This record gives sequence, C-alpha cells and structure tokens, in this order.
Amino acid sequence: MGNTQARNRLKAQDFHFIAKNTAFLTNDVVSDYYKEVMESASIGKIDPELFKKIFRLAFPERPEEKLDALIEKIRNVEKTDGSIPIHSIAMLIYLFCDGKTEDNLGQMFNLFDTDGNGTISIAELLNMMAFFIEIGMDTGNVDMAMVMSEVFMKGDKNKDELLNKQEFISGMTQHPVTSKILQVKTIDALLLTF
Repeated sequence: MGNTQARNRLKAQDFHFIAKNTAFLTNDVVSDYYKEVMESASIGKIDPELFKKIFRLAFPERPEEKLDALIEKIRNVEKTDGSIPIHSIAMLIYLFCDGKTEDNLGQMFNLFDTDGNGTISIAELLNMMAFFIEIGMDTGNVDMAMVMSEVFMKGDKNKDELLNKQEFISGMTQHPVTSKILQVKTIDALLLTF
C-alpha cells in the first residue's frame, strides 16, 4: 500500500473503530500514531521498531517474545530490507481487535479497495491478501492463488468480477482457510498456524 493511498483511504471512522476495539485510548491517539507512521514511511513501509511500538499500544497484553516472533515472520514473508509494509500493521490490528468478525472484515475491505470505488477486483484482492494468507498459512500445502480465487468466487455471487463489501465478507467467512485465520485472536494461535 502506498503512502498516499493509505492517507486517502484511512478516514475518521477508521480511527474511531481502532480506538474502540483496541487498547488505544482515543481517536486522537490513533490519529497521532497514524501521522507518525505516514511521516516515517515514505514508500509504504515502516521500521520494525515502530511496528512493534504501535502493536504494543494497541495490544499491550500480547507477550513480547511472541510479538518479536511475529515481526520476524512478517519480515521473512516480505523478503525485504527488513522494513515492514504499512498494510501489515493495519491487517493485524483488524485481525486482533475486539470488533465483530464482519466489522473487522469491513475495515479490511476498505484497505483492499485501493481506488475507493466501493468494490474490489481480483487484482486488488490478490495485491493485499497474498501477505495475509502467507502469514496465516505458511505450511507449503496451501496454493495461495487457488485460495484467493476460491474466496473471490464464493463472494462473487452475481459474477460481475467485483466484490462489494458484503460479498467480500461472505467469501472470507465461507472459505475454510480464511475463516480459520479470522478465528485467530492470539499471537500464539497465529504462530501455530505456521
């Protein structure tokens, strides 16, 4: 996710959702950290220490060593210079937060809808979801392209090759791989799926 795209898509209601469903105290606190991330992430990536700081603020009860293992896993999946894509922190916040699964998926949908048109194409879904699936199911036994294709087909009931928010939620909750990932609410459980 590019820095400009992230700015354009993250709205006030997103701050409210994060503040309400995590340990962040207020919309202002979330907004301040969002500004810090955007200032330090010139190409859509952040330093692992900033990632850890934000995650610890949102979920202070998560064990430090487990968070370190998760950060290392993300860095290995991305195979980058050690920085972490911004979408990773947003995805994990929405995955771990206290909101209802459908509400969390609605927030994730907003991340995938890169052009803001209220639908996501298969390209938009694959662009963001490859990371999400790899983090959840890195067993080597899961064909990521097939999983995403199946999610898309389960959701795209009207066969218009686009998913609106409800279709996205339906596809994600009906597929066995993605529904398993969505049930994970602890770092331990997420790490066990590796």
